[in-house]
Amino acid sequence: MTMVTLLYIHDSCLLLHSNEGILISKGKNKWVICFGSDKAGGMGKELFLPNPFFPHRPMFRLSWQFEGSFEVENGTWAPPINIFAPLAPMIWGMIFALFFFLPVGLFTKFGDKSLLLAGGLLYLSVISSLSYLWFQRAQLNLSRRRFIGLAFESMVCPPFGLNLIRKVSAGMQVKEDLVNVARRLQKSSEWSITRSEIVNRLDEKIEFEDEDSIRLAALKDHRRKLVEEGM
Repeated sequence: MTMVTLLYIHDSCLLLHSNEGILISKGKNKWVICFGSDKAGGMGKELFLPNPFFPHRPMFRLSWQFEGSFEVENGTWAPPINIFAPLAPMIWGMIFALFFFLPVGLFTKFGDKSLLLAGGLLYLSVISSLSYLWFQRAQLNLSRRRFIGLAFESMVCPPFGLNLIRKVSAGMQVKEDLVNVARRLQKSSEWSITRSEIVNRLDEKIEFEDEDSIRLAALKDHRRKLVEEGM
C-alpha cells in the first residue's frame, strides 16, 4: 500500500518553469492558479504537487511572459472542463479499488474476494477511461503516440491511471498568457493572490538582471502595471 501511494504521488508531480502556473477549478466560477515551490525541484524548475485527494480535477498548464504580454487582453480560451466530467467516476472507481478493496483484501478476512473485486473494478475503470480518451482524442488534442504511452503505463502500473485527467489536461496547449487568463477568469480575491505571486517572481528576475539591460526596463514596467492594478 505504501508503494501504491508513493507511485501515485510521484506520478502526480510536475516540474514547472518559474513563469508557469497551474489553473485548477475549485467549484462553479472559482479558479485558482498554483505555482511550483522554489524550495524543491530540479534542473532549474520548481516542484508542483497537486492535492492528492482530488485526482478527478483537470489542471491546465499555463505560462506568462516576464516582460508582459502583447496579445489582446480579451482572450477567448475557455478551460474545457466539461469534456473531462465523464472520466471522474472512472477515476473514483480506481481510487476505491486501490485504497479500499485492495487493503481490505490484504489485511482482513475477506481476502481473495476483495482482491478479485479490487482487480476487476480497477481494470474496468482503467479500460473505460482509456476508451473514452481514445474516442475524444481529437477534442483533447491527444496524439496517437501520447495515447499509447498513457495506455501502457496505466495498464502496467495502475496507480499511474489515477492521474489520467491531470496528465491529459496539463498536456493541452494554451496559447493565451497566464496573466490574461487569470485576470479574466478569477474573482478579484483570487486574482489578487495570483498577482502578488507574479509580482514576487518579477522581483526575483529584476534583482538578477543587469542594470543596463533593455529587458530590465520591460520587467519593471510590467511590475509597475501589475502593482497599480491592485491599488
